[in-house]
Amino acid sequence: MQHTRHRNWPGCVAPLLLCAVLSGCGGGDEATKASTKAAAATAQQRGAAAVAGTEKPQALGPGKLLRRYDKKGITAVALSPDGTALAVARSDGKVRLLDSNSAVDVSRFDIKIDAIASGVVFSADGRLLGVAGRDSETHLFSVETGKELHVLHGHEHPIRSMAQSPAGALVATAGEETRVMLWNSSTAKLERILSGHTGFVNAVAFSADGSMLASGDAAGRILVWDVASGKLVHTLRGHAADVLDVAFRPDGKVLASASADSQILLWDLAQGVRTQVLAAHETPVRSVAFNRDGTVLASGGESGQILIWNGITGQLDKRLTAGSAPVNTLRFDSKNSNVLFSGSDDYNVVRWNVSSGVGK
Repeated sequence: MQHTRHRNWPGCVAPLLLCAVLSGCGGGDEATKASTKAAAATAQQRGAAAVAGTEKPQALGPGKLLRRYDKKGITAVALSPDGTALAVARSDGKVRLLDSNSAVDVSRFDIKIDAIASGVVFSADGRLLGVAGRDSETHLFSVETGKELHVLHGHEHPIRSMAQSPAGALVATAGEETRVMLWNSSTAKLERILSGHTGFVNAVAFSADGSMLASGDAAGRILVWDVASGKLVHTLRGHAADVLDVAFRPDGKVLASASADSQILLWDLAQGVRTQVLAAHETPVRSVAFNRDGTVLASGGESGQILIWNGITGQLDKRLTAGSAPVNTLRFDSKNSNVLFSGSDDYNVVRWNVSSGVGK
């Protein structure tokens, strides 16, 4: 792993380099050797993939293959802290800024990485944009100029998901390895590594108060962590296939998980038990999101349908359809609980009025 510095970032160079090399791999000579072997293996795998022109699924235990990362078009969206801008990450590596009131492109520049952009977050002050890439790196850009300021190195394999803590202090990244990394968004220092997964990590999400982090993996498990201590609080088992997305209800009492088994499961976080199975989707569910008061849960499937559920009772309310392309990402407006943004494989971003079911 190599640290690259593009601009002055006070106090981050030595800590980040040390953490990326030692903490990121476990530390010590044994970790260094393991890191060297892993890097060589990764390079060989990437070379083979480049020749083949595709990413191949890898084995996950006897007789099971990991689901490939197959998101195209719009892969992730994020709202600015003031709610006025929507950042949209795309599979061509571009990130655009849209007016959240109209979904009209307002970018004055191009933000682009040389890989699929698999995640995007704003900093707490709205001045920086973090973009996770399938190149295993996290890129930091200035929102004002579009200039790349910094690159975070720590992962040895492609990143599939990233999340920003509500207060903005931490960024979580995860992907095609079994570790979740927590970064200090102010110093760019790797704060903590959460280990415990047995398959690729497809999704990460913080609770509304920032005290918990949930991560879902290819083995169908969800791990719930205490962020302050890094301790594992719950291991949730119930899905029959990959967990593709997770979302906390704002009150922190319930977690929703979406899976390739076409189901959404609701979990009681006080007890760590499943309370409901929402099974109206007929295809894998790629995305879930609660609105700001937790009264509405939205879920997006590979069929292109978005289902709207009562966030308290779990009752299905309505179905929204923007097309036949898989719905990769969902995000409710931070100020208006009735506004939902969706991003799909066909590069379409739709701003929905949930009550009326109208999208534009």
